[in-house]
Order: sequence, then C-alpha cells, then structure tokens
Amino acid sequence: MRGKRQEHSPEGLVGIRVSDAAGLQADPTSAPRPARQDAPTTSDRGWAPLLEACLADFNEATEAGDTARISALVKIVAELALIERGAIRPGSRRAQQALRVGRLSLARRLITRHLAKPALSPGMVAEMLGVSVRYLHVLFEATGASFSQTVTAQRLSESRRLLREKPPRPIADIALACGFGSLATFYRIFSASEGLTPGEYRAAGH
Repeated sequence: MRGKRQEHSPEGLVGIRVSDAAGLQADPTSAPRPARQDAPTTSDRGWAPLLEACLADFNEATEAGDTARISALVKIVAELALIERGAIRPGSRRAQQALRVGRLSLARRLITRHLAKPALSPGMVAEMLGVSVRYLHVLFEATGASFSQTVTAQRLSESRRLLREKPPRPIADIALACGFGSLATFYRIFSASEGLTPGEYRAAGH
C-alpha cells in the first residue's frame, strides 16, 4: 500500500557502510566472468554487480512500500557487502544463500536490459552472469517461474505498458521493441495471455 514514504537505509539498518562499495559497476554485463560451473565462484571484484542489483531492488521495494521485501533485501545487501569485505567466507552456507539471491536479482536485470533481443536465451544470460546454464535454471526454478516464463512475463508487461502510451506506437514496433521476433508471435502470445489482441487491448483503454 502506498502511503507516506518511509525512509529506509541499508547503512542505518545493518550498521555497515554499503556506500563503501564505491566501485559498483554501472553496467552489470561488464562484471568479471568466472569460469562457468555448477557451483560457481566469483572473483573478489565480482561481488559489486550483485550488490548493486540488490540495492536497486531495495530502492524499488522502498518506493513501493513493500516492507517485507525491504527487510529481506536489507539482510542480503548486508551479507553481500560483508562477503565483499572478506568478513564472510564465500563458500559458507550463509554466503551461498546471499549469492543466490544476488545472482537471481542480477539475472532479472540482465533480462530487462536485453529484453528487445529475440535471441535472449539462458545461455546468453548465464554467460553474462558468469555461471553455468544449469545453475541459472536452478536459480529460476526456486522462484516457481522458469527462465523462459520470466522472459515472457517481462515482455508481456513491457508490451502492455507500450500499448498504453500516447501517442500510440505501431503494434509491429511494439512487438519488435519487446523482443517477440515477429508480429505473429506477439499476437499469439499476447492474445493467449490477455484474452484480447494487442489492438483490442489498446482500444479497451487498459
């Protein structure tokens, strides 16, 4: 529920200076890539993109007033920062849980960043994330939505947003911008999801 925005700070709540991770990379795709494996490890410089992704999630949760998610993310942000500082061993169970959350958060942001590419695939995201394809699938399976379901859901969400924009864009342009590959594919997937064609959805003023 949106109300008066309550200010939360990972720094104030967990007693660490998250801002000390000043080396956070603006482009997560530029993170160092460890060898892909089933139980991936990350180089010392590789924690920053995971921490940045979780901080971005934290900011979104704060904007939305999602207190349950805020609390969970504060813990993850704190632990990733402690891993980066060497205060928590990367191989520990505590660290592995934080890293799973961080990698999933970054994977979702990589999907969003490359959503317009029809060739977006588990292999592409796994390569950018620096993990094996098998490990990437395990990350998404834990959420109850597979990688492909997550991509489709993001594409549908973006297409709905673009269909509501004024002035209206050509539907073919929207299909291309959302990475559907072809207008026919867009119509098929959108209609199956919404029960309306894209044109009908726009006309209904959703």
